[in-house]
Amino acid sequence: MREFLGAVLALSLWVGFYVCVNAFFSSIKSSALRQQPREDGAALEFFPTARMQFLIRLVLALLAAFGALLSIATHKEGGTFYALLIPASVFLLISLVRPVSVVVDDHGIRQRRWFLPDREIRWQDVASVAYGTNTGTTYVLSKNGGPKIRFSIFLVGRARFKHEIRARARDVDIYSEDDD
Repeated sequence: MREFLGAVLALSLWVGFYVCVNAFFSSIKSSALRQQPREDGAALEFFPTARMQFLIRLVLALLAAFGALLSIATHKEGGTFYALLIPASVFLLISLVRPVSVVVDDHGIRQRRWFLPDREIRWQDVASVAYGTNTGTTYVLSKNGGPKIRFSIFLVGRARFKHEIRARARDVDIYSEDDD
C-alpha cells in the first residue's frame, strides 16, 4: 500500500509540474499576442516577449553556474573535464535556437541571426506563408528557394505580422488556420 501511495504522490507531483510549465508557456504565448511590435520609422520590429527573454537568460545563467560548479568539483577530484561538454553543448544549443527578432520594412522581411548574416526576403520574392502545426511557428517562404523566415510563437504581434504581409505582398498564399 505504501508503494502505491508513493507512486500516486510521485505521479501527481509530475502532473502538477507539467500543468504549471504548460500554464507558464501559455501565458508567454498570450502575452506575445497582446503586445505590439516596435516601430522605427517605416520598420516594424517583432521581438521576443520580455518573459521569454528572462526565461532564456535565467536558464543560461543556471547552466553557466552548473558548469562552474561541475568544473570546480572535477578539478578537486582530479577527474576529466568531459562532463563539462554536456552543459556547454546545451548552453550553445539554447543560444542558437532562441527566438530572434523579425523586422518588416518597405524592402521586405529580415530576420536577425547570431554569427551569420541576416536572412532577408524582398516583398516581390515572398511565395507563401505557412503555419507549423506542431510548433506554432509561422514560416515565410521565398520564391527563389532562399532561406525561410521563422516567426516564433514567442515573438510579439503575429496578427500584425500577417497583416503587414497581406498589405505588402498581395499575391501571397497565407495560411488561415489560426487567423486572429
